[in-house]
Amino acid sequence: MSCVETTLDEGLLEIAFHRPEARNSLDRAARAELTGAFESAAAGCDAAERPVRAVLLRGTREAFCTGQDLGEHLADLDSGAGRDKVHREYNPMIAALHAIPVPVVAAVNGAAAGAGWSLALGCDLRVAAETAVFKAAFPSIGLANDCGISRLLPEIVGPAKALELLFADAAIPAARALELGLVTEVAEGPDADAAARALARRLAAGPTRSYREIKALVRDPRAVAEIAEREAAAQVRLSDSADHREAVAAFHARRAPRFTGR
Repeated sequence: MSCVETTLDEGLLEIAFHRPEARNSLDRAARAELTGAFESAAAGCDAAERPVRAVLLRGTREAFCTGQDLGEHLADLDSGAGRDKVHREYNPMIAALHAIPVPVVAAVNGAAAGAGWSLALGCDLRVAAETAVFKAAFPSIGLANDCGISRLLPEIVGPAKALELLFADAAIPAARALELGLVTEVAEGPDADAAARALARRLAAGPTRSYREIKALVRDPRAVAEIAEREAAAQVRLSDSADHREAVAAFHARRAPRFTGR
């Protein structure tokens, strides 16, 4: 059963990621479906009829995206199958998102964590529900940043604040995210979809040729792709670390990890 649905209405393409049974975490099927949806969105921007003029990316009311499916990841650790999955599966997904030439708006409800936060930052504008939270989650599982966040986050808050947020690995509530410039708007209540959709519709009705040129000048997909490959190499180095295995085991045992720096 598909976990990604797309609808196109008056130039606005909505991409809905729906995997509530796993808190909208990313398994292989989800990564492949999102990659395909982003690629189709980019291709649709140049369609002769019914072109895509703006994109809205949203999750469920409970979670935008909570990153890697840790159940799948634990199985990969046991089999040794997933050491290069950031390079093989995540980076193509992120590259496809950044290749969309028109404005992309994220509606962030609930948690955006790990690669889910990277996905949100990969969008051009973000509207968060009052109850939304953002969390790096990488140190908590003994891994490094991925999906381009090593460039995207410092671009918004600066390198020093980015390191502070990544090292602290604390949940950032929507109000604080707005203060930091991480979101464009905080919508009242637990659901940002309506406010994000209204913003995306305004963009879809605007001078989208102008928007495309502006985005191409401000955004640099090549720089994101370069840092994403460096991140992938770091993930491979850390995937065999004792700290990472301890963090995953602790998560499943519902206990605090005991890190040794190894």
